[in-house]
Amino acid sequence: MGGAVETYCEDEAWRNRIRGSEPLPGTYTTREAALEVARNEARIRGVDHVVRRADGTVAERNRYPRRSEEIPG
Repeated sequence: MGGAVETYCEDEAWRNRIRGSEPLPGTYTTREAALEVARNEARIRGVDHVVRRADGTVAERNRYPRRSEEIPG
């Protein structure tokens, strides 16, 4: 399992990243748009999704474990 997907605000734009890595492609004008992309990424990777408020504090954490039908092989 990899690092959690984080949704955060930077320079008045919403972004996503894998914890400890560079930002994922894309910037979003709304939090909701960034959340949709991040949830999908967390589901694919089978990791947690951490949602941060604009001030950087954690607003919520959701776990997206991989379902057996999603694991290759």
